Amino acid sequence: MRIFIPGRQNEIREIRNPYLTTRIERMNRLIMFCIGILFACIATGVVNGEEVSDAPETMPEVTGDLYSGSIDLTSGWNFVSVTRRLADSSNTATIFRGIDSAGHSIWTFNQNNGGWNDLTEDEKILPLEGYWVYTTSPVSVPLRFSDDPLQVPPVKDMISGWNMFGFTGSTPASARDSLLSIRNFWTEVIGFDPAMQQFEVTIINGGSNEQVDSRMLLPNHAYWVYVTESCSLASIGA
Repeated sequence: MRIFIPGRQNEIREIRNPYLTTRIERMNRLIMFCIGILFACIATGVVNGEEVSDAPETMPEVTGDLYSGSIDLTSGWNFVSVTRRLADSSNTATIFRGIDSAGHSIWTFNQNNGGWNDLTEDEKILPLEGYWVYTTSPVSVPLRFSDDPLQVPPVKDMISGWNMFGFTGSTPASARDSLLSIRNFWTEVIGFDPAMQQFEVTIINGGSNEQVDSRMLLPNHAYWVYVTESCSLASIGA
């Protein structure tokens, strides 16, 4: 054991205590023995009676299908959309074939194409478009999305006045964020409540209270939007 002797600058002497030295040596031997046992257990693959494996843990199985979805329809009129491009094998109005529409057509609206249009079965269902669909009873319409990794995000051209658009987010997003690409051109947005069969309270760009633009837009829903001049709405989803 080394000690510092007061009064003698920088003088250090080593004092040996035979009893203390022997005790320390025994403790060191015990520690080394325990370390040896531990390494032996690790080498044989056993620690605390349990087998140790170097194999990586099995990753949890991923459930669900990223390329499937559905549109839930309520009795009466529904103002709907698809959040992403549909697979080529299931991207036409035939996806609504099993619905009892009581003879009602499926309607869409595009100012650039002459306004209202009733769909035929071979017309494509596209993201960013809105569709009016009638059903006599609640039903879920299955969807199959495109798995093309090189697809270009869709864009919808709008002209001054009222336009319909489909929400393209997979989760709810505020009107302000959803319409960020046309933030300088839109003035109001109106949704439709299928349960009440009536239009919702208008959302105003920069509005407050019930009309605040932080109100959420919903997946598979479509909306009316008024824009002051021609512009292009970009998708916020894939």
